[in-house]
Amino acid sequence: MVFSPLEKFCRTTLLVGLFSLLALSGLFAEGEGWLYEPHYEREGVTMFAEGTIAANTGQGWETYYVAAQPYFQMDTTRITAFTGMQLTGGTFDLTAGVTYWPWVWKVAKVGFSARYNLNYYNDISLTHNILLGASLETRPLKWFGMKASVSGLVKNRSIFAIDSSRKYLHNLCQAFSVEADVYLPYDIMAYFSVASYERYRYMMAVAPSFTLGGTKQLVNNFYAGLELAVRYTDFFTASTFYDGCEIRIMAGRSF
Repeated sequence: MVFSPLEKFCRTTLLVGLFSLLALSGLFAEGEGWLYEPHYEREGVTMFAEGTIAANTGQGWETYYVAAQPYFQMDTTRITAFTGMQLTGGTFDLTAGVTYWPWVWKVAKVGFSARYNLNYYNDISLTHNILLGASLETRPLKWFGMKASVSGLVKNRSIFAIDSSRKYLHNLCQAFSVEADVYLPYDIMAYFSVASYERYRYMMAVAPSFTLGGTKQLVNNFYAGLELAVRYTDFFTASTFYDGCEIRIMAGRSF
């Protein structure tokens, strides 16, 4: 059974919509046992720097096996900004983005986001990925939070082998990301996400990544984490295909 592009789009939109409605339900909850004290009304600036080592199976679009990923993020009540890069033996990625949060409540905030990614494959291609969309974060319970975003993705790719005949290949599609966070005792956070893109991977919406991970707060604002990302192509059709996976070990410090 093969779905048309319109059917694929409708299924993706429905999935994102259901998760977003679940997250928004926290806005209308009542009672001290449900509402969590203001989480987003923080004064000042929060920053963190992070370093990641990734091990990839090299089966799909990503042909590398080991990658280094430095990352930096800054948060205020109204602005979230970040930048990072990925370094491998044959590729280079640079990613930067910003989200403006004009609507901030006790347990949630909604804003507009923009993200840019530069992907360079040695002697193969150069790709510019641009995402523009809307984002939602909510933490209706002390132990539970959710994040969701819906964006438009513009891909401009230059393939060096055909550069003389066609300088750029253009694609326009939708992009989405949904994440559930669980806050556990002993400063442990576990999370699970379904997304059509990652920090350094920007595919069509029918090629999502499923990420399971966790972090542990250590002394002096240091933390450590572990992630497993499993990737598929044609996921919303009957021809779902496993594309590969990546394991990441992270360490960082907040300021």
